[in-house]
Amino acid sequence: MLQADMIRVAFELWGILFCLIAAICVYMVTEKKQGKRIWLTWLYVTQALLLLCNAMIWLYEGTTGTRSFYLVRIGYNGCYLLYNVMILLCTGYLKSCIRTNAKRGCEEVLAYVLASAGIGFTVVSAFCGIAYYFDDANRYVRGSLYILPYVFTWGGTLANIRLLIKCRSFIEKNRQRALLIYLLTPFLAFALQVFVYPSSLLDILMTLSLIGLFVAVVYGQARELMEKEHQVNEMKIQSMMSQIQPHFLYNTLNAITYMCDKDAQIAKRALGDFSNFLRGNLNSLKSETMISFESELHHVEAFLALEKLRLGDELNIVYDINDSGFFLPPLTLQPIVENAVEHGIAKAECGGTLVIRTRREGDWHEILVADDGTGFDAQTYMSNNKHTHIGVENVRKRIWHQCGGTIVMSSSQGNGTQVIIRIPAK
Repeated sequence: MLQADMIRVAFELWGILFCLIAAICVYMVTEKKQGKRIWLTWLYVTQALLLLCNAMIWLYEGTTGTRSFYLVRIGYNGCYLLYNVMILLCTGYLKSCIRTNAKRGCEEVLAYVLASAGIGFTVVSAFCGIAYYFDDANRYVRGSLYILPYVFTWGGTLANIRLLIKCRSFIEKNRQRALLIYLLTPFLAFALQVFVYPSSLLDILMTLSLIGLFVAVVYGQARELMEKEHQVNEMKIQSMMSQIQPHFLYNTLNAITYMCDKDAQIAKRALGDFSNFLRGNLNSLKSETMISFESELHHVEAFLALEKLRLGDELNIVYDINDSGFFLPPLTLQPIVENAVEHGIAKAECGGTLVIRTRREGDWHEILVADDGTGFDAQTYMSNNKHTHIGVENVRKRIWHQCGGTIVMSSSQGNGTQVIIRIPAK
């Protein structure tokens, strides 16, 4: 074998190794959306198989023997089949980038039809040799309809390019460019192959374009994670600041000042609770990870002790803690408890009772915060309590981004409010 052929085979093997590594990375780490992950993983696996077929062609074409007879035919037929399979996979990946429930457009249908037709024509040609056949030395020879497989491939690739342009608003710009380069590379390769016999160097160019796509995907994922981290930090700051409202500070300090003359021991305990409350807020702001439920509960207990000092017998507190060995984002429970006290019990004519209950329910840790205060109507809540709504929404977004948790809130006018926070056990 010529040294140049060995170099080409070496390039093919390195390309196979990269594609397999990229497939593993995409499937396990890079893409979070199920559809995009599956389509892109198979795209890299198919490219690896395509390079393997080309390596077999370079190793055995032009040699005689039973092994060469079969491997050369497997290589060429595999290449023609896999080109069309990659069009199908690319179409599926583009569709998954848009949205899974979107109706099929004409570009998507055309790409599927042409690629499927190309696969069928390749199978037929493998048996009757109408597009290509092999001479006695196991060399590729063009048949009378050699142009037809390229027509199917050109059409399918152009349909995907049109689909990419059509859905470009759903795809980040770096990934758009990488996909466009990937789609144009095989199109130009196939155009050249009409005049020149197939060359594995063209498939190496396709591999290089897939490397560019992989880099774009990794970059996009890293950028998305940074944006989410920034959003979480912003929501943590907003949540913390929302808990240190001037009216709460004034009321607490006035109550402590009053108790200094009436009962020094109670005033001393209140100062300790106030210190713990402020320390909990500051620690939550600095925390980059989730905290234990015990720490969050300790923070809530300090807050409720101060509210009890202000409201007296109008605020009754019931703790029913049956599950505590789990972690959650900081400032998850405290904003919900504050809403229950401020907008439920404190506004009720005779006060009310606040219940905090935890339990393990299947694969979830559940936290129930319930009050028998004034309750609210959904529309009134959205329009007249914008600050409260923002605080709850911040909690909802933070626990979803950080641990996949959820919040379910139910209430009715005059019957109190119930909030269930669910944290995944795993």
